[in-house]
Amino acid sequence: MIVETTVHTCRGCESTNIVRNGRNAYGNPQYKCKQCGMSAVLQPKVAYSEERKAEILAAYQERPSMRGIQRIFGVSRQTLASWLKKG
Repeated sequence: MIVETTVHTCRGCESTNIVRNGRNAYGNPQYKCKQCGMSAVLQPKVAYSEERKAEILAAYQERPSMRGIQRIFGVSRQTLASWLKKG
């Protein structure tokens, strides 16, 4: 039998001295680094790929409303607004 072990490290300081520290608002486990004090999820989810983001922004340039983009692509208006601000 082959057993693989994964050693998780802090995303801030690359230390392996991390402990579990509850859950975030979405129910994912939070971890806290004992070295730098950073608290975060070990493997954050990336909601939109760069290709998908470019597709949604290109569709917005065709002049539908933000609510229309929300209905078609399922992206929230707040996310679309933040992408437009970043340019």
